[in-house]
Amino acid sequence: MDTNEADHTVRRNKDGEYYDLSERAITRTGRTTLTDEEMNGLFRKNRLRMSLTPQCNLFCGYCSNEGGDYKSRNNKPADLSLVIDLSDMLLENTPLQNIDLSGGEPLLHPDFRQGDYKLVEWTQTHPETHFSIHTNGILLTPQVTDQIQRTFSRIGITLNSTNFETWNRVTNPRGCFAEDVQRKKFDALLANLDYLGGRGISDRVFLKSVIMRGINDSETDLGDFLGTCAQYGFHPKFLQFEAQYPSQKILEVPRKELFEKLAGLGCEFDSALLSDEDERKYIPNVTFDYKGIRGLQSMFGCGKEGACRACYDYLCMFVKSDEDGRGLYLKPCSVTNTRIDLTPAIRNRDMGQLFALFKASREYLMLAPGLGTVGWNKEPEQEVQL
Repeated sequence: MDTNEADHTVRRNKDGEYYDLSERAITRTGRTTLTDEEMNGLFRKNRLRMSLTPQCNLFCGYCSNEGGDYKSRNNKPADLSLVIDLSDMLLENTPLQNIDLSGGEPLLHPDFRQGDYKLVEWTQTHPETHFSIHTNGILLTPQVTDQIQRTFSRIGITLNSTNFETWNRVTNPRGCFAEDVQRKKFDALLANLDYLGGRGISDRVFLKSVIMRGINDSETDLGDFLGTCAQYGFHPKFLQFEAQYPSQKILEVPRKELFEKLAGLGCEFDSALLSDEDERKYIPNVTFDYKGIRGLQSMFGCGKEGACRACYDYLCMFVKSDEDGRGLYLKPCSVTNTRIDLTPAIRNRDMGQLFALFKASREYLMLAPGLGTVGWNKEPEQEVQL
């Protein structure tokens, strides 16, 4: 199994240098269509990101909910047979190599909650595929870890802060959960990290933090987070906060500012990144080194020209379930409400139609539908101040 996961989504040229994806985007030529060969190239290098359930046991103030509105948290979990059938069709008929399982909180799906692990068992039939799971870690019990560690090449856990008060502020800004309940969740998360750190698979674990100004961006916060990663040998992953509402813009920390703070704590970056302030460029993922551990910093950049022009070429292929859980659809753009129904093509095992739908979703992105968007079109009544 390839364990060099920190570099897996980073785009560099043949000389190992980062490059601006938007400069190479074919959208710059005015093209709005892809050839089948070009689409297969996107399957080869991009990730299929499958939302198993929109439900979650936290309510983080920064959550994009995979581009969905917040009322969708009440929707049903995805039909597991559709998830497996879709994945089989793509893995058997395209060069797809990477499948991510996300949510909501994916471990709330009945397949995990009931201990059936049918999805984990299915992953064993595709040993060459890179499987990842993205979780808040609360339900990542030793039993679950023992199940997934054999076939998952990436385990992403969102922590945001090693301090309970800060963690609770981020994950419970509306006060939906009592403090004692949150404390139990936090303690379970830390215990699960401790177990995971002793399994000999730390090179596959990414501890994630969404960095927000005045909340978890101090040298103490960042240093404690890095220290936890170093303790267990986990990859630190810092995600750029992007406002779900215009009022949250004040919480955004520019990449250059974050890099300078991290460099002051001993993180080693490409020196060119520390001096580059051109926000028109789109370099979505960059790596750094901290005490011999490879780290990653990521951004979406939704609404900015560089990101929108290159989105078709880079963004994960997001698949979500219908409200009743009986169908699956593509969500091409995180900040628009466009959806492309995949259910008939899956049920009919029509690979030609399925391929055409995925290609249409990428060609939709080539039109840069989210360009200039400020905020992610979330429900006004759900707006919170962190």
